[in-house]
Amino acid sequence: MSTILILVIAIISIAVVLPGIVWLGFQIEPAGFPPHPEKTQEAGAVGLPSNLPEPVRRYSEEVMGSHVPGIESAVVWGKAKMKLSGIWMPVRFKAYYLPGRTFYRYMEITWFGRPILKVHDSFINGEGVLKIEGILNMSETGEKMDQGQNLALWGEAVFAPSVFIADPRASWEAVDEVTAHLVVPFGEQKDRLLFKFDPKTNLITHISAMRYRGQEEEKTPWLIEFTDWKTFHSVRIPVRFSVAWEDEGSPWSYWTVEGVEYNVDISDKIPDSRGDKK
Repeated sequence: MSTILILVIAIISIAVVLPGIVWLGFQIEPAGFPPHPEKTQEAGAVGLPSNLPEPVRRYSEEVMGSHVPGIESAVVWGKAKMKLSGIWMPVRFKAYYLPGRTFYRYMEITWFGRPILKVHDSFINGEGVLKIEGILNMSETGEKMDQGQNLALWGEAVFAPSVFIADPRASWEAVDEVTAHLVVPFGEQKDRLLFKFDPKTNLITHISAMRYRGQEEEKTPWLIEFTDWKTFHSVRIPVRFSVAWEDEGSPWSYWTVEGVEYNVDISDKIPDSRGDKK
């Protein structure tokens, strides 16, 4: 067999085998992050206000009871899968929240269970940032990112639902028996999220809002769908959910929560949060 023929066969073999290896590497789920070392602390409780829209009242009682627990900080961790450039990729994540104020999420996109991309996703001091490090390096900021990350902060407040009641900057507007708007601060402006509730379980089924996708000029309908819930530290939160852009027809990411701790020190991730555990 000639050298040229051997080389051609080798190139063809690599071209055939390499995509399969790439695909296989993304089918292997990474190990999850270990449980957070500091355990949940109590921070008091207050009664439910009497002026909540009916579906919000039912939801609040379902997930927190008749008294709203104080949640000044939260740490949530788990796994996800995301579709990037048409390829589904496994992810592990750990997120840190000062509910209603700020968040920082660290994610690792893995291949054969090992990180190839490290993603820093945050909304701190009113500024949204998405930073990617690894085989690809990029960073995205700006007013459109700020708006999107502020909506993410409030959409993910389902992990610390007392903020829906306790934060005076947020307010509820009744729509009907199964939907309500949450009006939230965004700098000197306001933004809105639509919550839909299941009339049988009283839990949230969907949250939607108009959000900027990257640097596109027009906002796009953005949707979170919740499918499974679990109780941690007497608070019921969603543990399986998906995120989608409505015009794409199907979710671009699926998330599974594995653990949560409340009222812990997160000052190593979010500055100026040590003194009052916020």
